[in-house]
Amino acid sequence: MTTLDATTLKTQAIVKRAYQAFFSPSQYEIKPRDRAVIEQGNTYRLPFDAGGLAVTAWGEGPAVLLMHGWGGARAQMTGFVDPLLKAGYRVVAYDQPAHGESDGTMTNILEIAPTMDLVTAQEGTFEAVIAHSFGTLVTSYSLANRGFPPPSRLAYLGAFNRLLDSLPRFQALAGLPDPVMDGLRDMLYINFGKDVLDAIWNELMIQKIAIPALMFHDTTDNVTPIEDSRAIARAWKSARLIETQGLGHRGALQSTDVHHQVVEFLKN
Repeated sequence: MTTLDATTLKTQAIVKRAYQAFFSPSQYEIKPRDRAVIEQGNTYRLPFDAGGLAVTAWGEGPAVLLMHGWGGARAQMTGFVDPLLKAGYRVVAYDQPAHGESDGTMTNILEIAPTMDLVTAQEGTFEAVIAHSFGTLVTSYSLANRGFPPPSRLAYLGAFNRLLDSLPRFQALAGLPDPVMDGLRDMLYINFGKDVLDAIWNELMIQKIAIPALMFHDTTDNVTPIEDSRAIARAWKSARLIETQGLGHRGALQSTDVHHQVVEFLKN
Protein backbone atom coordinates (compact mmCIF):
# COMPACT_ATOMS: atom_id res chain seq x y z
CA MET A 1 0.00 0.00 0.00
CA THR A 2 1.34 3.39 -0.98
CA THR A 3 1.57 6.30 1.38
CA LEU A 4 -1.15 8.02 -0.68
CA ASP A 5 -3.50 5.05 -0.28
CA ALA A 6 -2.86 4.90 3.45
CA THR A 7 -3.54 8.62 3.80
CA THR A 8 -6.77 8.29 1.82
CA LEU A 9 -7.98 5.38 3.93
CA LYS A 10 -7.15 7.23 7.11
CA THR A 11 -9.05 10.30 5.92
CA GLN A 12 -12.06 8.16 4.97
CA ALA A 13 -12.09 6.58 8.42
CA ILE A 14 -12.00 10.01 10.07
CA VAL A 15 -14.81 11.20 7.78
CA LYS A 16 -17.01 8.30 8.89
CA ARG A 17 -16.37 9.12 12.55
CA ALA A 18 -17.00 12.80 11.87
CA TYR A 19 -20.31 11.93 10.17
CA GLN A 20 -21.40 9.97 13.22
CA ALA A 21 -20.35 12.76 15.57
CA PHE A 22 -22.10 15.38 13.42
CA PHE A 23 -25.45 13.64 13.92
CA SER A 24 -24.93 12.73 17.59
CA PRO A 25 -26.21 15.55 19.81
CA SER A 26 -24.62 16.22 23.18
CA GLN A 27 -26.79 15.42 26.19
CA TYR A 28 -28.34 18.23 28.20
CA GLU A 29 -27.78 17.94 31.95
CA ILE A 30 -31.17 18.22 33.64
CA LYS A 31 -31.03 20.65 36.55
CA PRO A 32 -33.04 20.12 39.76
CA ARG A 33 -35.31 23.08 38.96
CA ASP A 34 -35.99 21.61 35.50
CA ARG A 35 -36.83 18.21 36.99
CA ALA A 36 -39.17 19.77 39.53
CA VAL A 37 -41.22 21.43 36.77
CA ILE A 38 -41.33 18.24 34.69
CA GLU A 39 -42.58 16.29 37.69
CA GLN A 40 -45.52 18.71 37.97
CA GLY A 41 -46.73 17.69 34.51
CA ASN A 42 -48.09 14.54 32.89
CA THR A 43 -45.16 12.67 31.33
CA TYR A 44 -45.56 9.77 28.92
CA ARG A 45 -43.79 7.89 26.12
CA LEU A 46 -44.94 8.42 22.54
CA PRO A 47 -43.86 5.72 20.03
CA PHE A 48 -41.86 6.73 16.96
CA ASP A 49 -39.70 4.87 14.45
CA ALA A 50 -36.61 4.63 16.67
CA GLY A 51 -38.39 3.92 19.96
CA GLY A 52 -40.15 6.36 22.25
CA LEU A 53 -40.33 10.12 22.70
CA ALA A 54 -40.47 11.61 26.20
CA VAL A 55 -43.40 14.05 26.29
CA THR A 56 -44.70 16.20 29.16
CA ALA A 57 -47.93 18.22 29.22
CA TRP A 58 -49.13 20.74 31.80
CA GLY A 59 -52.43 22.50 32.44
CA GLU A 60 -55.54 23.21 30.38
CA GLY A 61 -56.46 25.68 27.67
CA PRO A 62 -55.07 26.59 24.23
CA ALA A 63 -51.90 24.56 23.71
CA VAL A 64 -48.37 25.90 23.27
CA LEU A 65 -45.60 23.62 21.99
CA LEU A 66 -42.03 24.13 23.26
CA MET A 67 -39.30 23.07 20.81
CA HIS A 68 -35.75 22.79 22.17
CA GLY A 69 -32.58 23.09 20.10
CA TRP A 70 -29.76 20.74 19.08
CA GLY A 71 -28.18 19.18 22.14
CA GLY A 72 -31.02 20.50 24.28
CA ALA A 73 -34.02 18.90 25.92
CA ARG A 74 -37.55 19.74 27.02
CA ALA A 75 -36.06 20.33 30.48
CA GLN A 76 -34.28 23.50 29.35
CA MET A 77 -37.57 24.98 28.10
CA THR A 78 -39.35 24.63 31.45
CA GLY A 79 -38.85 28.30 32.37
CA PHE A 80 -41.79 29.06 30.09
CA VAL A 81 -44.16 26.62 31.79
CA ASP A 82 -45.35 28.63 34.81
CA PRO A 83 -45.75 31.94 32.93
CA LEU A 84 -47.79 30.18 30.24
CA LEU A 85 -49.91 28.28 32.77
CA LYS A 86 -50.67 31.52 34.63
CA ALA A 87 -51.75 33.07 31.32
CA GLY A 88 -54.25 30.25 30.77
CA TYR A 89 -52.35 28.08 28.31
CA ARG A 90 -51.74 24.35 28.21
CA VAL A 91 -48.07 23.57 27.65
CA VAL A 92 -46.52 20.62 25.81
CA ALA A 93 -42.81 19.87 25.51
CA TYR A 94 -40.96 16.81 24.28
CA ASP A 95 -37.44 15.52 23.83
CA GLN A 96 -36.62 15.19 20.16
CA PRO A 97 -35.08 11.91 18.90
CA ALA A 98 -31.63 11.21 20.39
CA HIS A 99 -32.16 14.04 22.88
CA GLY A 100 -32.89 14.07 26.59
CA GLU A 101 -34.96 11.08 27.68
CA SER A 102 -36.09 10.09 24.19
CA ASP A 103 -34.60 7.10 22.39
CA GLY A 104 -31.86 7.18 19.77
CA THR A 105 -28.21 8.21 19.58
CA MET A 106 -28.07 9.87 16.14
CA THR A 107 -30.66 12.06 14.45
CA ASN A 108 -31.21 14.81 11.88
CA ILE A 109 -33.81 17.41 10.94
CA LEU A 110 -35.53 15.08 8.45
CA GLU A 111 -36.11 12.61 11.27
CA ILE A 112 -37.04 15.19 13.90
CA ALA A 113 -39.63 17.08 11.82
CA PRO A 114 -42.11 14.16 11.55
CA THR A 115 -42.16 13.84 15.34
CA MET A 116 -43.92 17.21 15.51
CA ASP A 117 -46.79 15.54 13.64
CA LEU A 118 -46.81 12.66 16.13
CA VAL A 119 -47.06 15.03 19.08
CA THR A 120 -49.82 16.99 17.35
CA ALA A 121 -51.77 13.80 16.65
CA GLN A 122 -51.59 13.01 20.36
CA GLU A 123 -52.11 16.49 21.85
CA GLY A 124 -54.12 18.32 19.18
CA THR A 125 -53.19 21.44 17.22
CA PHE A 126 -51.17 24.21 18.84
CA GLU A 127 -52.10 27.83 19.34
CA ALA A 128 -48.41 28.76 19.39
CA VAL A 129 -44.93 27.30 19.09
CA ILE A 130 -41.97 28.60 21.09
CA ALA A 131 -38.72 27.34 19.59
CA HIS A 132 -35.05 27.74 20.43
CA SER A 133 -32.03 27.66 18.10
CA PHE A 134 -32.10 24.51 15.90
CA GLY A 135 -35.69 24.02 17.03
CA THR A 136 -36.63 27.10 14.98
CA LEU A 137 -35.21 25.44 11.86
CA VAL A 138 -37.19 22.26 12.57
CA THR A 139 -40.36 24.30 13.13
CA SER A 140 -39.97 26.34 9.95
CA TYR A 141 -39.19 23.21 7.94
CA SER A 142 -42.32 21.48 9.26
CA LEU A 143 -44.49 24.50 8.50
CA ALA A 144 -43.06 25.24 5.06
CA ASN A 145 -42.48 21.73 3.73
CA ARG A 146 -44.56 19.24 5.70
CA GLY A 147 -47.94 20.90 6.08
CA PHE A 148 -47.70 21.15 9.85
CA PRO A 149 -50.90 22.83 11.14
CA PRO A 150 -49.98 26.53 11.40
CA PRO A 151 -50.25 28.06 14.88
CA SER A 152 -51.55 31.59 15.43
CA ARG A 153 -48.19 32.81 16.82
CA LEU A 154 -44.53 31.84 16.74
CA ALA A 155 -41.75 32.83 19.14
CA TYR A 156 -38.19 32.13 17.98
CA LEU A 157 -35.20 32.45 20.32
CA GLY A 158 -31.62 32.41 19.03
CA ALA A 159 -32.85 31.28 15.60
CA PHE A 160 -30.67 29.13 13.37
CA ASN A 161 -30.72 30.29 9.76
CA ARG A 162 -29.05 27.94 7.27
CA LEU A 163 -28.61 24.22 7.96
CA LEU A 164 -25.31 23.91 6.10
CA ASP A 165 -23.81 26.73 8.18
CA SER A 166 -23.55 24.05 10.86
CA LEU A 167 -20.62 22.53 8.92
CA PRO A 168 -18.02 25.30 9.45
CA ARG A 169 -19.24 25.66 13.05
CA PHE A 170 -18.80 21.91 13.56
CA GLN A 171 -15.35 22.08 11.96
CA ALA A 172 -14.24 24.85 14.30
CA LEU A 173 -15.59 23.02 17.33
CA ALA A 174 -14.07 19.65 16.40
CA GLY A 175 -10.82 21.05 14.96
CA LEU A 176 -11.11 19.02 11.74
CA PRO A 177 -8.95 19.68 8.66
CA ASP A 178 -10.44 20.75 5.32
CA PRO A 179 -10.03 17.36 3.57
CA VAL A 180 -12.14 15.69 6.26
CA MET A 181 -14.81 18.38 5.97
CA ASP A 182 -14.82 18.00 2.18
CA GLY A 183 -15.41 14.28 2.63
CA LEU A 184 -18.13 14.91 5.21
CA ARG A 185 -19.90 17.37 2.93
CA ASP A 186 -19.76 14.88 0.04
CA MET A 187 -21.21 12.15 2.25
CA LEU A 188 -24.05 14.42 3.31
CA TYR A 189 -24.86 15.28 -0.31
CA ILE A 190 -24.87 11.60 -1.30
CA ASN A 191 -27.07 10.52 1.60
CA PHE A 192 -29.56 13.39 1.64
CA GLY A 193 -29.21 15.27 -1.64
CA LYS A 194 -27.53 18.64 -2.12
CA ASP A 195 -30.74 20.38 -3.19
CA VAL A 196 -32.59 19.10 -0.12
CA LEU A 197 -29.92 20.36 2.27
CA ASP A 198 -29.45 23.70 0.51
CA ALA A 199 -33.18 24.40 0.82
CA ILE A 200 -33.25 23.97 4.61
CA TRP A 201 -32.68 27.65 5.14
CA ASN A 202 -34.86 29.61 7.56
CA GLU A 203 -34.47 32.83 5.61
CA LEU A 204 -36.12 31.13 2.61
CA MET A 205 -38.62 28.89 4.37
CA ILE A 206 -40.22 31.64 6.45
CA GLN A 207 -41.29 33.37 3.24
CA LYS A 208 -43.92 30.62 3.02
CA ILE A 209 -45.03 31.25 6.62
CA ALA A 210 -47.47 34.14 7.07
CA ILE A 211 -47.64 33.86 10.85
CA PRO A 212 -46.94 36.72 13.29
CA ALA A 213 -43.65 36.03 15.01
CA LEU A 214 -41.62 37.49 17.84
CA MET A 215 -37.89 36.82 17.74
CA PHE A 216 -35.19 37.23 20.37
CA HIS A 217 -31.45 36.96 19.80
CA ASP A 218 -28.59 38.02 22.02
CA THR A 219 -25.73 40.14 20.71
CA THR A 220 -23.25 38.02 22.71
CA ASP A 221 -24.49 34.66 21.38
CA ASN A 222 -21.35 32.65 20.56
CA VAL A 223 -23.21 29.53 19.37
CA THR A 224 -25.63 30.92 16.78
CA PRO A 225 -24.53 34.38 15.64
CA ILE A 226 -27.06 37.18 15.81
CA GLU A 227 -26.70 37.71 12.06
CA ASP A 228 -28.78 34.54 11.63
CA SER A 229 -31.82 36.16 13.24
CA ARG A 230 -31.16 39.51 11.57
CA ALA A 231 -31.21 37.84 8.15
CA ILE A 232 -34.40 35.94 8.99
CA ALA A 233 -36.12 39.06 10.34
CA ARG A 234 -35.27 41.05 7.21
CA ALA A 235 -37.01 38.42 5.09
CA TRP A 236 -39.94 37.76 7.44
CA LYS A 237 -42.45 40.58 7.05
CA SER A 238 -44.65 39.33 9.91
CA ALA A 239 -41.78 39.02 12.41
CA ARG A 240 -40.26 41.44 14.93
CA LEU A 241 -36.74 40.93 16.25
CA ILE A 242 -35.70 42.02 19.74
CA GLU A 243 -31.95 42.07 20.35
CA THR A 244 -30.88 41.37 23.92
CA GLN A 245 -27.52 41.85 25.62
CA GLY A 246 -25.73 39.56 28.05
CA LEU A 247 -28.00 36.51 27.81
CA GLY A 248 -25.78 34.47 25.49
CA HIS A 249 -27.26 31.54 23.57
CA ARG A 250 -29.48 30.00 26.25
CA GLY A 251 -30.08 32.80 28.77
CA ALA A 252 -33.35 33.88 27.15
CA LEU A 253 -34.85 30.53 28.13
CA GLN A 254 -34.58 31.55 31.79
CA SER A 255 -35.21 35.29 31.41
CA THR A 256 -38.37 36.47 33.17
CA ASP A 257 -38.41 39.55 30.94
CA VAL A 258 -38.34 37.38 27.79
CA HIS A 259 -41.03 35.11 29.27
CA HIS A 260 -43.25 38.13 29.94
CA GLN A 261 -42.81 39.56 26.45
CA VAL A 262 -43.52 36.20 24.82
CA VAL A 263 -46.69 35.65 26.87
CA GLU A 264 -47.94 39.17 26.10
CA PHE A 265 -47.26 38.59 22.40
CA LEU A 266 -49.19 35.32 22.42
CA LYS A 267 -52.15 36.87 24.24
CA ASN A 268 -52.36 39.91 21.96
